[in-house]
Amino acid sequence: MQVTGTGFGEHFSAGTLLLRAGDLDEALTHFKAVYSSAEEAGAADLMAASLCEIAWTCFKMGDPEQGLECAIGAKWLWRRLGNAEEIARALAVEAFLFLDLGFGDEAFDLSGEALELAQSLDAPAILAFALNVRGVVLSVCQESELALSLLEQAVNLARVGGNTAAEAFYTLNLGFAHSKMAELAAKLGEDERLADQRTLAIAQSTAAAGLAEAAGDLWTLRVALCNGAEFLSADGRNDEAISLLDRWTNVPGEASSSLHAHHLYTRGLVLFAVGQYRQAETACRDALALAESAGQIDHQVNAAQALSRILEAMGDTAAALGMHRLYHNLFVRQSGEAVRRRARVEEIRTEADRLRARAAELADQALSDPLTGIANRRSFDQILDRLAGNPLSVAIVDLDNFKLVNDRHTHIAGDAVLQRVARIMVDQIATHGHVARLGGEEFALIFPEAPLATAAAFCEGVRVAIGNADWDKLTPGMKVTVSIGVASGDGMRPTGELMQLADSRLYLAKSGGRDRVVAEEPLASRHAG
Repeated sequence: MQVTGTGFGEHFSAGTLLLRAGDLDEALTHFKAVYSSAEEAGAADLMAASLCEIAWTCFKMGDPEQGLECAIGAKWLWRRLGNAEEIARALAVEAFLFLDLGFGDEAFDLSGEALELAQSLDAPAILAFALNVRGVVLSVCQESELALSLLEQAVNLARVGGNTAAEAFYTLNLGFAHSKMAELAAKLGEDERLADQRTLAIAQSTAAAGLAEAAGDLWTLRVALCNGAEFLSADGRNDEAISLLDRWTNVPGEASSSLHAHHLYTRGLVLFAVGQYRQAETACRDALALAESAGQIDHQVNAAQALSRILEAMGDTAAALGMHRLYHNLFVRQSGEAVRRRARVEEIRTEADRLRARAAELADQALSDPLTGIANRRSFDQILDRLAGNPLSVAIVDLDNFKLVNDRHTHIAGDAVLQRVARIMVDQIATHGHVARLGGEEFALIFPEAPLATAAAFCEGVRVAIGNADWDKLTPGMKVTVSIGVASGDGMRPTGELMQLADSRLYLAKSGGRDRVVAEEPLASRHAG
């Protein structure tokens, strides 16, 4: 995505490079710093982008709770900014996080929403990402045949787009889908299908590793090597599995605790399969200790289960029984963890709703003029930016001799005049345009798609309504009039130039006697020069 602000693009790209290099702790720290800078600068798009990358980094680190909070925040910000492509991406990231938390129903719904939105856009990269997450969710939900088609589409889109890192990740997940089909074939006793699906799972994981290495995506490389080792070992090809795990060890940089634990107990299971029980025990005990220190209950369960089998095979019945009890206790904790995670998710949602409501309130306050309640200068500028490139007319409205109103009738009366002028303009313009207070006694009007004559007619209505209002109700003898300059453009002219033209015509209205609308240059001015 494109990010705004001087130097922001470079900082954001640096975080992306850290993430791809597998330096997840540094990437997380970096994206949090970028978010803080963006918040201070008021760069909402960079805030949203940083939150989404924080969420994605947390997913790769195995910290879905922190990631979910950020993904929800990113999704809300992108919706407020109206960026459909990034909304689809945030939905897909949120689906991955819910899946990691063990909430398949939520992941299913979110991945469907992401894919539906992505399919409505002309954005192949976003579509590929959405197809990918939908495919992974379907694989976990035992719908791997449906998943294969989606994942193959994602791989092809990434390949055509020349995004090797994305192609590696989607190919990795394609291998995962084939492994789930192999598991199903094993349960059904379909030996031929089992062999075919294992072969495909190994081939895709190997291909993913090659693509990831070429792209410098070390996180995907590590996952692909571990997955490939698992699938090879299940197929009885343990020497090849150990070779992949050795290759994993030689990948540069520090792996996250989640990936390291996965590697250790995978190595333990492969060593167990070839009868190297003592080495297998050491690897699985290291995996258990690492997972315990990182608080990763899922990896603790897997490591304890592997250890109980290894100790039993070694003939250490007492130790095997003790480890099985630990495995059982961890399994019970894992079940309770699902309940705790559900409660935490609801807490995150409630907190997000509260923060969104407060943020919306603050945003509305920041975009409204506190005296008149209409749009302020910041809001006016945002509307102009949004309409840039489209035909529109603008007008600048200035109260005539307003200083005399304040001097003769007090500032309290002056504030009341400003409030009433704002109400009159809103009533006159209605749904045909936008009214804003630029500051002091100066207001502005925007008329989208309106030609000059139409805008001038509305402005004349505003001038007459203000001049004919019963100002005696505020202060006896008070008279209020306005001067207005109007300009129009076909979308090719910068809005800043239109405002300058409207301002110059306001000056002509003032110098020409006030209480009038000027929408064209005087004839002499048009012929001059």
